[in-house]
Amino acid sequence: MNVLGSRIRIRPTRREDFSFLQALWNDGSVMRHLGYPNGMHVTDSCMERWWSITPQAQHSDARLSSFATPHCMLELIDGTPIGELLYSLDAHQRARIDLKLARAYWGKGLATEALQLTLRELFATSAVSRVIVEPAAENAAARQVLHRCGFHPAPTDNHPERWECTRTDFAYRDAVPIAEVA
Repeated sequence: MNVLGSRIRIRPTRREDFSFLQALWNDGSVMRHLGYPNGMHVTDSCMERWWSITPQAQHSDARLSSFATPHCMLELIDGTPIGELLYSLDAHQRARIDLKLARAYWGKGLATEALQLTLRELFATSAVSRVIVEPAAENAAARQVLHRCGFHPAPTDNHPERWECTRTDFAYRDAVPIAEVA
């Protein structure tokens, strides 16, 4: 099952996505906000090790829901890969997410659409009460996307850059069509 938007699709990651992901992770412009200004220098063997511990590697069912897996691909409707989405759930019904787009797709409203789709899916199909993200302090573009999608700063002593979006926050923002907030 795929989650479809007006311009993008979110789907489970497959082995065929390795070359795109490897290029994404090795791109310093994408990874600098995670502390890798020269990229991560991911090799083919690193990709194989990563895949061996990724839960969806154990499933060959192509119908597996995007949000039944912790790692998803973001792609244009035509199948062109544009980024990745990772998420985890904790015992308190909170989801933590991380979204990255390839540099060629920055500034086009695609991150906003991807985040809107993610929030819709998580709140509609799970017991998630809030979604938490921690953008890098210097990543102003990420904070703009978060604000557009209903997130607000929620810093803690241990996580000064923490932002969150609750079901209520999103329900208010979700009334605005994606095309209007992109």
